Amino acid sequence: MRVIPALEPSGRTDHLYQQFLEVLENQGFKGELRQDYGTRLVTSTDNSIYQVMPQAVIFPKDTDDLKLVLELSSEDRFQKISLTPRGGGTGTNGQSLTEGVIVDCSRHMNQILELNLDQGWVRVQPGVVLDQLNDFLMTHGVFFAPNVSPSSRATLGGMINTDACGKGSRIYGRTSNHILELNCVLSNGESMCSVLINQDSVEEYKLMTGIQGEIYRTVDEVVRSRKKLIHDTFPRLSRFMTGYNLAGVLNADESTFNLNALLSGSEGTLAFVSEARLRLTRIPRERLLLVVHYGSFDDALRDASRLVESDPAAIETLDEKILTLAKKDEIYPRVQKWVEDPEGRPTRTINLIEFSGDEITELEKKIHPICEEILKKRDTPGEAHGFFITDKAREILELWNLRKKGVGLLGNLPGER
Repeated sequence: MRVIPALEPSGRTDHLYQQFLEVLENQGFKGELRQDYGTRLVTSTDNSIYQVMPQAVIFPKDTDDLKLVLELSSEDRFQKISLTPRGGGTGTNGQSLTEGVIVDCSRHMNQILELNLDQGWVRVQPGVVLDQLNDFLMTHGVFFAPNVSPSSRATLGGMINTDACGKGSRIYGRTSNHILELNCVLSNGESMCSVLINQDSVEEYKLMTGIQGEIYRTVDEVVRSRKKLIHDTFPRLSRFMTGYNLAGVLNADESTFNLNALLSGSEGTLAFVSEARLRLTRIPRERLLLVVHYGSFDDALRDASRLVESDPAAIETLDEKILTLAKKDEIYPRVQKWVEDPEGRPTRTINLIEFSGDEITELEKKIHPICEEILKKRDTPGEAHGFFITDKAREILELWNLRKKGVGLLGNLPGER
């Protein structure tokens, strides 16, 4: 098996970056400034196939540190300094990798700051991990709905920067659908608070002096003057992660203006998030998980359109490659009886279909027609040949953990990288 080749220790950080770090320290930066080879090597990879060695890694202590970093980088002498925010390093496209400076908020800026259950929101710093937040919220009967597979490592700042979504996105949408307010630091070190505003407020914001007024004037001009081009260009998809979401700035009747739609998914290129106020969702009382067995991936994919009609909270497919790799993983003995056909029919792909709500009887009404159809057609070529149903929290968790392992299992395949 060939792995990513080792990077050669590059010795000292380049002079310009060294000078930048020295000035930061002298100006009262409170966090950590790291340029040792070990720290740089660890942050030269993420969950992608790429490896890029940074010049240094910065761990800001608070918002003042972030402001200091960006204000200093805006000076003429440091115009060539490149800054890239990093969360949990779970991105699969190399978004957090850079040959410049990594700014990692996960070490110190990782606090849950405020919870308002009456109004249904929570305020967090960007380094808070998704599982950390939802574990805290669970006792209150609410959760942050966008879900990603690496939830034990993914930070809220990273999810905002990539507009992340995953299991349950067909009902709950993307991260941007749950953002109420973003506190950001702009490229010149200024702070900015962004919330949904009406058109009268937009006109007031456009009169502001400095970079913030310029932002509102520019964005408003672009989304209005190029409205047709934006409408014709942007796909009508519930899940996508490419480009700035200009289509989401104005609502349908153009009565509201939401800069957060643009900031979310911008991968830190427009501003660095220092705090976020996020909408919370009540945890459903009941959950049912249906595991459907198929003889091929094509059969499972073809069946998905029928399954979606039953309005599940989530539907995910695990193909033969992942199931085969899972057999060598420690999790497989715990899920084997649910993903293999008890009558010995070859199961090469499964669909996981979850239903959630407050009444179990309503969920059963959705699931029973699917099961009856499977039983009726199970011996027909190209149709599903079996299923498993559970409402037990432990079993549901184990099956979704199998799904979460998918990227890691594929990433460990032998061969060139």
